[in-house]
Amino acid sequence: MRTLSLLALLTLGLPAFAADEVYDLRGPAPVKGLTVLRITKMKIKDADVTVSVMGQKIELKQNLDIVNEDEDEVLEVKGRDIVKMKSKIVKDTVNTVSDINGNEMKEDKTGELQGETIVTEKGKDGKWKHSLLDGKPTDEQKKDLDKRDGPENDDDIFPEEKVKVGHTWTVDAAKIKSLTGSSFTDVTGKMKQKFVKLESLDGEECAVIETTGTFKGKMKDDNGTPDVEMTVRAKGWRNLKTGIEVKGEITGKIKVEGTIKMGDNEIEMKLVGKVEGTSSAKKK
Repeated sequence: MRTLSLLALLTLGLPAFAADEVYDLRGPAPVKGLTVLRITKMKIKDADVTVSVMGQKIELKQNLDIVNEDEDEVLEVKGRDIVKMKSKIVKDTVNTVSDINGNEMKEDKTGELQGETIVTEKGKDGKWKHSLLDGKPTDEQKKDLDKRDGPENDDDIFPEEKVKVGHTWTVDAAKIKSLTGSSFTDVTGKMKQKFVKLESLDGEECAVIETTGTFKGKMKDDNGTPDVEMTVRAKGWRNLKTGIEVKGEITGKIKVEGTIKMGDNEIEMKLVGKVEGTSSAKKK
């Protein structure tokens, strides 16, 4: 009898097997006042670029280094949707190194909105409106404001029900804004996702989610809308307590091809290269 009681106590004291646990990958709804510092770094490496203009063909190698750092504060929420937000653009830079027949050229560009604070609000028509917190935007700043997206609800890219580690599902690529951002339009393709494992970051439990697949679209550019194709393998660490992706990694390949304008000239261009990047988000 005593042995049976001891076995019962031992059984009750054992933790549930992780395989039997289920988790809400969507996480809680955002709340007013939530402030998150986000840093994204993206590289296009060893790209082969071909440019054809006025019958002349130029071939070069190119490397791009893109850095974005924003501080986002939620100003208003309706249900699970952020409908008003304030974003301070801490850093927005693109550094390009081009090699033409051994001659290296460097170009460093800073975004027109770097240093500005932007208020983003969803109008009654469902469209996002962007304005500077202080002052009137220049013509160039207005172009960049018009290209921005809003903080879209990402519930649709995760299962509605709680799921176990190992669960897999498929999502329209256009819904995964962490991949497409505001850089692409007309996005098509399916991405496979998998809840790979649980991992602790800074003492908090995160769901590690892997995303793989290929998507196509159009690149937003003032000089044209060339076709884009990206094959990616991404991994994100989603904080189960806050619903924030606190860490991200991506590798893959990119192809950009189409016609763009430079001055009065139309240029046929093609870029094929490797992509790698990281992201981080920290609640303040």
